[in-house]
Amino acid sequence: MPFDQGQFDFDAPGSDAGWRRWREELIAQQQAFESRWGVVLGKRVTVFLRNHAKPLSGMLEWIDRTKGGSGGPPRFRMLGLEFGHEEIESIVQE
Repeated sequence: MPFDQGQFDFDAPGSDAGWRRWREELIAQQQAFESRWGVVLGKRVTVFLRNHAKPLSGMLEWIDRTKGGSGGPPRFRMLGLEFGHEEIESIVQE
């Protein structure tokens, strides 16, 4: 699931309590994903890949494969290069 969407709770009490809870849940899901796969999303990073001569710098993009039904480990894209988490040697947040 992309972390820029989620389910909005219209029944929450207060003027913005539902929105705040929705944002907190999305942030928690993103942090769990990042922790599990050892990546940093939504921030500028430098990624060192196995068998790649130079590090890549930019924003790491998660390619959401769940829509296609593969259900395997996540794939990522940076600067037009697609790779899996197993190819990442290290990530440094800039």
